[in-house]
Amino acid sequence: MHPHSHSSPPSLPNYGKVDLVPFNDAEYLRWSEGFAFRRRRERQREGKVRIEPAALSIISFAAEFGVRSILSRHFHLGDRRILRYQDPEHDDHHRGRHRFRELDAVAFTGDKATAVFEFKLSGLGSASAVSRAAKQLRSAAEMIRQGYGHTPKIAVVLIHAGEGHPDLGKPGGRYGVRPVSLEKVRLDHLPDQPIPCFIFSMKEAIEEARRIGHQVDHELERRAAREGKHGLQSAKPRRLRLPRLPIGELLTAISWMTRSLIQAVGHVTRKVTRRRTSSHHAPYRRRRRSGRGYRR
Repeated sequence: MHPHSHSSPPSLPNYGKVDLVPFNDAEYLRWSEGFAFRRRRERQREGKVRIEPAALSIISFAAEFGVRSILSRHFHLGDRRILRYQDPEHDDHHRGRHRFRELDAVAFTGDKATAVFEFKLSGLGSASAVSRAAKQLRSAAEMIRQGYGHTPKIAVVLIHAGEGHPDLGKPGGRYGVRPVSLEKVRLDHLPDQPIPCFIFSMKEAIEEARRIGHQVDHELERRAAREGKHGLQSAKPRRLRLPRLPIGELLTAISWMTRSLIQAVGHVTRKVTRRRTSSHHAPYRRRRRSGRGYRR
C-alpha cells in the first residue's frame, strides 16, 4: 500500500467567535430584518409572486411552541438559542460582520449548552426530513464546540403530520436516526450514534400549544392534517380549467380528433396485418423458373 494513500480528513471551517445569544438580541433583530428585506427585494427583481403558504406551514409555528413546551418538562431549555458566527466562505472575518442561525431548542446544564434539538414537521417523506435535520445538527454542534470548547448532544424531533408510523430510514450511516422514548431517556445518556429521534404527532403538539395559550383555528388544523396525510404542497390546489369555445368549434374539434384517431388505428392495423401475412406465407414462397421473361 502506498504510504500516502490515506487521505487526511477535511478541515472544518473556522466560524470565528461563536456565541449563543437570546432571541431578542438587538444585533440579531437588525440582521433578521435586513435579511427579510433582502429576500423581498430579490423576489421582486426575479418577478416571483408570493405564494399563499399551506396550512401545514402556518400551523407549524404553533406546533413548534407545543413541542418546545413538552421538551421543557424533561430538559432545561434556555432562551439563548441563536448562534452568532462568521462564515469564512463570505470573508466575514476580514469584514468584521456576523451571521445568525436559529436553533429550534437548546438544553442547558447550568450555563453550559448540553443538547441541541432540530425540529422537522413532515407527513410523507419522513426519512429524508430527519436525515436533513441530523446533518444540520452536526453542523450546529461543531459551531458550539468551536465557541465553547465542548460538543453538545444532538437529537432530532419529528412532528409527524401523516398517518401510521413514520419512516425514519435505515439506522446505520453517518446521519442515521432511531426513535427514542422521551419518557425513558436522560440527557447525559443520549447516544451519539444512531442519532436519537423524538416523535410527536401534530395533534398532540397543537393540543399542547392550545394548553399554553396559543389560539389555533380548528379548521386550519384539519386542513394541515389533510395536507400531511396526502403530501400536498399548497392549501388551495389549482382546479383544471377548460377553455371556453363556441359549440360549433368544439364539435368540429371533436370530429377532427375522432377522424384522426380512426385513421391512425386503421394505418396500424394494415401494417400489422401485412406483416403477419407475409411472414405466414414466407416458407411456402415458390422459386421463380427460368424461361421467357426471366433472367438466369
